[in-house]
Amino acid sequence: MDYLHVVLTSTFSVAALFVITKLLGYRQMSQLSLFDYINGITIGSIAAELANSDGTEFWQWLIALVVYGLLTLLLSWATDHSIIMRRFITGKPIPLYENGQLLDHNFRKAKLDLNEFLMQCRIKGYFDLSQLETVLFEANGSLSILPASPYRPATPFDLDRAVPQEAINSNIILAGKIMHKNLAASGKDEAWLAQQLAQQGCTKQDIFLAVYDPVQDAVQFYRKSGGKQDNKLE
Repeated sequence: MDYLHVVLTSTFSVAALFVITKLLGYRQMSQLSLFDYINGITIGSIAAELANSDGTEFWQWLIALVVYGLLTLLLSWATDHSIIMRRFITGKPIPLYENGQLLDHNFRKAKLDLNEFLMQCRIKGYFDLSQLETVLFEANGSLSILPASPYRPATPFDLDRAVPQEAINSNIILAGKIMHKNLAASGKDEAWLAQQLAQQGCTKQDIFLAVYDPVQDAVQFYRKSGGKQDNKLE
């Protein structure tokens, strides 16, 4: 019975954690701010205690998990509707480099080491600070870099060239299964797909991935054997 209790409470804690995380949104899966970091650790700790709780402790930890989730939702709502609360809870960007100058007083405010700053610049592809115009230290601990105009990548607008607008490709077969909604959204049907598969001499079970490009009006088939073949439509 003890083992069964552990299995049941663990399953319930995972379910409760999943529901609360869905309510809080997907910010936990991206770069974390200080508040998100503390929030994730605390909710995970409460869920772990819930999984190992017994008797009345189970309900105590469950109430704590629900209360903490509700308070987090309340603070999230407050940061969305109040600039003052947003700056207090999530912080604001701190300029570290502007117009060729390292702002050493802001390094102390950000509690960021100069070597770590240089390392993050190198990771982003900038080994020479003279190539930079502005560097901001974001609230989630990452650097946002604005390169100097002579060193930023050229765009078609800079070259005065017109380029066709790209569109999102659709996965119409995944692991041998037809994605019916994606296929319909692409303006195609199963009869059309069957014709394309016949031209390749295969069935849907032979395809690991099939991607439809609406701009080129072409399908890329990736066979389960690892082969790739383009099918240009007429």
